[in-house]
Amino acid sequence: MTVRVTGPESSGKSTLAQTLAWCLDGTYVAEQARAYLHALARPYTEADLALIWQAQQRAETAARQSGASYVICDTGPEVLQIWSEVKYGRCAATLSSQTATRSYDLTLLCAPDLAWTYDPLREHPNEADRWTLHARYRSLLPGALGITGADRVQQALSAIQDTSLH
Repeated sequence: MTVRVTGPESSGKSTLAQTLAWCLDGTYVAEQARAYLHALARPYTEADLALIWQAQQRAETAARQSGASYVICDTGPEVLQIWSEVKYGRCAATLSSQTATRSYDLTLLCAPDLAWTYDPLREHPNEADRWTLHARYRSLLPGALGITGADRVQQALSAIQDTSLH
């Protein structure tokens, strides 16, 4: 089973994805944007987003081929699509098509209802902005299950169990 954990920045995606992978004895696929941007010796550009997706896709594919019962992905192509649309006012068709065609068994959409945590890679400290981004995710991923509040891990584990049974 492949689970995508997504949502606006500072919504608990990485923490939830790592915890789920641990709880399920699964494979965790880290958000590749973080490593890519940390290694970049210049400000990122629109062209970097496609390269970030390529790295994310390679990591996901390797995890899916590992034979793990659960692959927990910290984000997917939708993050890069929304990032591109918000930052640059457009998104390359090759990237947006990945959002439409990349398959996950379950998508968990984290709400930005957690306290903001500073990170030099984050660009939206305003809570209203993060809720606006959340609405974009909801629109782009209508089948995603919303994850909110303090009991996120239990909500996610219940959703995974329900999905496994169907």
